[in-house]
Amino acid sequence: MDASDQGCRLLGAQRSLHGLLGGGAMADVVLWRRKEVAGWSLAAVAASWVLFYCLPGYTLLSFVSSVLMIVLAVLFVWAKAARLLNRPPPPVPLIKISEDSMSKAAAAVGNILHKALQGFENIAHGKDSSLFYKMASVLLLISIVGRVTDLITLVYACLVLALTIPALVDKYEENIAKFLNQASANIQACGKAWKAYKSKIKN
Repeated sequence: MDASDQGCRLLGAQRSLHGLLGGGAMADVVLWRRKEVAGWSLAAVAASWVLFYCLPGYTLLSFVSSVLMIVLAVLFVWAKAARLLNRPPPPVPLIKISEDSMSKAAAAVGNILHKALQGFENIAHGKDSSLFYKMASVLLLISIVGRVTDLITLVYACLVLALTIPALVDKYEENIAKFLNQASANIQACGKAWKAYKSKIKN
């Protein structure tokens, strides 16, 4: 059996890491099985962070507006020139979204909102203590991270980690598992030694 098809032992799952990530094109990109797409994606993330964060005068909204303005101006001039010169118009693909896709997307968004509102109601009425502690921990963590960095840097850092960590785990899973097992064994040995030392002191 190929290593990529084996269960992800590091995560304690029977499915492979590729299967845990969905098994589609996105999983191929995240695990760098489509190296060109993954490399260009990582380069685009790094370049956009430098453009929007390091260089003054650029924001995401202004950049997107400028790009759309240039594209629309080029297409408009191209179409007008094509009519005057009896040439074919610019090859603009016609994108249509089916009603079935829109219904599925709306149903998925509605399901997420329903679960979020139901969880909020359970917390507000004191019905789910574990959910309250989980949400309080997550919000506290977000507050701590927000004091250290801003939202844009955090989003770019998460994107970079998403494009690097799963691929490294998939490639060096056996080495990471051995290291974690050895570290766990050392921690348990230290715990047993500490308990034995405390029992000797008491006696």
